[in-house]
Amino acid sequence: MPFLLGLLALVSVYAWQRMQFQRGIGSVESLLQSEENAKAISALESLKARFGERADLRHMLARAYRQSGKKEPFERQLELAQGLGLRSEAVQAERFLFEAQLGALESLESRVADFMVSNERMFDDAARSLVFGLLRNQNTEAVDRFLPLWESQSPSAAWIPTIRGMMRLGRRDWKNALLELEPALEKHPDFLPLYLQAGMAYQGDQQFERAEAMLDRYLQSQPDSAEGLLSYSEVLRKLGKAEQALARIETILSISDPSKPIQPSLRLQIAKLYLDVDESQKVIDTLSGLAKLWPEDVEIASTLSQAYQRQGDEPMSASYAAIADSGQKQTVLADGMLFELLNNPNRTAEQCYALGHLLLHKKSRENGIYWLEAALKLDEKFAPAHQDLALYYDRTEQPQYAAIHRRYLNAPGKP
Repeated sequence: MPFLLGLLALVSVYAWQRMQFQRGIGSVESLLQSEENAKAISALESLKARFGERADLRHMLARAYRQSGKKEPFERQLELAQGLGLRSEAVQAERFLFEAQLGALESLESRVADFMVSNERMFDDAARSLVFGLLRNQNTEAVDRFLPLWESQSPSAAWIPTIRGMMRLGRRDWKNALLELEPALEKHPDFLPLYLQAGMAYQGDQQFERAEAMLDRYLQSQPDSAEGLLSYSEVLRKLGKAEQALARIETILSISDPSKPIQPSLRLQIAKLYLDVDESQKVIDTLSGLAKLWPEDVEIASTLSQAYQRQGDEPMSASYAAIADSGQKQTVLADGMLFELLNNPNRTAEQCYALGHLLLHKKSRENGIYWLEAALKLDEKFAPAHQDLALYYDRTEQPQYAAIHRRYLNAPGKP
């Protein structure tokens, strides 16, 4: 009898642990479906600490990093999962989905279609990767064609209205973006990407209180999102809450990886917030390095001009003001150029380059790179785009990428 009681106790403990594990896995799956990737990673690390190394936990970690677009940790988790016994077919599927979402596959649409046929249970994952890849390759016409098919297979997929809203935002069509996003938020209140897109739509529509609420919710889950912080801090500036925005950014940066570079646009935004709270020396300290890299940038020059003026340094203020005034005459053209490109399915490499060059040098590194890469997708040998990208990577101390573009400049044919 004591033996039977002991055995029953062991069985009960095992059953309880198994139930706890399955409950944890179910919770993580819900987080992944909601794109709560940071929370999913934290929950998986807790499960791993509690239940030990398992292939399924490492696989789910790889999924979370794939959805976050973080290639190095994705590969690391996938290799660990494979070492623990994850099937090679699952490993290959994950790598395929990651490459697809980067837009890095030849014949992207047909290859993803074949994958969907062979992996019916992964249809939504494949659809997500396909749309991300198409958007990265700026093939919005293909996205428009595919979304109805996706909807016919998965009518409740939260990504569908989110992507439609994103595409409206890209055209600065704030009101129609909200017509997509607001009903989706009611239907999918746990789907994180909706909050970022809705926040930016409300910002564009100048509904700043609503924008603040949406972006605050997004940043609760993704506190180090540069895109979220940029929109949130600009909304708070409009609401006269610069100190609140600055406090949040400073808190996040204090706990972030110190080796991770701060995005130039976020660094500029931090400087603007310091200017709002009359910390002119911090403006100068924040932008001095960036101004050396990009002395032609309009907003950097304008912000520094104001900071030096507040310190009573008129010569420095006038010097930066001259740069800003000269560049401003060119940047006023950017909105018109962007509108024309977004509404022109037959845009050329030269048109994409013209906008990318203007943005890179005068306004926004991130957006400039986007349009320079767009030019190369239309004409991979387009030398002016390679010239600008080589310059960018030189200035940001990434010589391995600069060398790739310089090869096109130094050779008559394709390298």
